[in-house]
Amino acid sequence: MKQPYVVNAMVEEPEDHPQVSVVIVNLNGKKWLEKAVPSVLHSSYPKIEVIVVDNGSTDGSVEFLRRDYPVVRAVTLDRNIGWSPANNEGVRAAHGQIIVCLSNDMIVDRQWLKEIVKLMSLNSKIGVVQCNSFSMWDSVSFDSCMNYLDRFGYSYGYVPQSRPQEVFFAEGMAFAFRREVIEKIGLLDDYYFMEYDDMDFSWRARLAGYSVYFLPSAIVYHARGGTVGRTYFQRVRNVELYTRNHLVTLIKNYEMKNLLKVLPAVLAIELGKILYLMLKRNLTVALAASRGLLRVLRDVRVILVKRREIERIRRDRDAVVMKMMHHFNPKLQLLFLVLQAKGERLVLNCKPPVGGL
Repeated sequence: MKQPYVVNAMVEEPEDHPQVSVVIVNLNGKKWLEKAVPSVLHSSYPKIEVIVVDNGSTDGSVEFLRRDYPVVRAVTLDRNIGWSPANNEGVRAAHGQIIVCLSNDMIVDRQWLKEIVKLMSLNSKIGVVQCNSFSMWDSVSFDSCMNYLDRFGYSYGYVPQSRPQEVFFAEGMAFAFRREVIEKIGLLDDYYFMEYDDMDFSWRARLAGYSVYFLPSAIVYHARGGTVGRTYFQRVRNVELYTRNHLVTLIKNYEMKNLLKVLPAVLAIELGKILYLMLKRNLTVALAASRGLLRVLRDVRVILVKRREIERIRRDRDAVVMKMMHHFNPKLQLLFLVLQAKGERLVLNCKPPVGGL
């Protein structure tokens, strides 16, 4: 039987190293855990714990962990409760001062956690940090982007720069946050299930006065598409969630004066997108997006309760948060749809118009 790894059991480390908890959500991903778990356990950082939250796998994932890596804490669920709720289960079980949410289809560089802790130690207001992800298949092609939202909640991805860069949101496949952030703003929103939850979390962190960074030196390797499809159209079952959660995030996080300006325009854009998809005869995706809009109407009372909760934790006004927003570009949004339909991603190879050091 393969011997389990022991995490830095013989190393005496200074007291000022904060403990880091790495939370990995898994669903029938044993073949990915076989790569991810030993990679994380070999990290050079001295004080880590690894928690795998299993969403009701039937492929032997839990048995594999218990047999080969008993040092890993396995939180087992009897069904798939979604990405956001499962990560929250892992966070609740975590002891670390810094918590990292990591996709199961990842391999990490040995120095990745040291780099995250180093950046966070520079400024207590750096609350959320995204790792720099390359393709697992060739270790050279970039996989992640520096991510921004515009005032309507549409995203824009830029090729990573060589220095740490302030971004609007951290992509959920590999991102870290301080425990104090969730103590102030709460966990990922269980309501989302998956899709857009990382954007909402980053937005709420900004409302509480924290900044969000992309860190080039925190390197990980991702088998994009290993767990879910690579693009919007390859995840048709998630289009409904993405459409719904996009609107919910705006309703939750904007001050009323700005929400009243933004929401009608976003509804018009979304209806135009549905019409575009219908004209392109992509009826499956168009219907999924339509269901997402209808679910916002169905759940409006729940959403308004969430909005009131956020107003209680708000520290910064919209004017501060919007300084880090991208300008709205309809041509880029149309190009995004065109490329997604081809199975391609839109990544802008130029310096972002916001952020930087």
